Amino acid sequence: MTGFGDYVRGLRERNEIGLREFCVALEFDPSRWSKMERGLLQPPTDQDLLERIASVLKISNDTEEFAKLRDLAFLSRGQVPDDILSEKELVECLPMIFRTLRSDEKPTPAQLRKLADKLRHDQRKKVQS
Repeated sequence: MTGFGDYVRGLRERNEIGLREFCVALEFDPSRWSKMERGLLQPPTDQDLLERIASVLKISNDTEEFAKLRDLAFLSRGQVPDDILSEKELVECLPMIFRTLRSDEKPTPAQLRKLADKLRHDQRKKVQS
């Protein structure tokens, strides 16, 4: 799995933004940011800072890229994002998901993608009704 630092570095490179230029725009110490990209320091989970990072990387806050940026920041810290924890039905399913992932018969990446697609579809239907 791509970590937060790898993901941000990839986005920086895609946008041809150097480390120093990126850090100047964020008003962040380049040495500390470099350590974050290499996974030596934990990424931020502060919404304002994540939004500033996204802005510098030319990512809108309402996109899948921003959601991935935010999720990777939390997961890299070993945390579950607050919006997930606020969904009671989903939280009740997490132990089952953990047990499934620990079992000898782990789902394949294709099966997980199919499940994720179904969940997204079901969530869209729920929001529309």
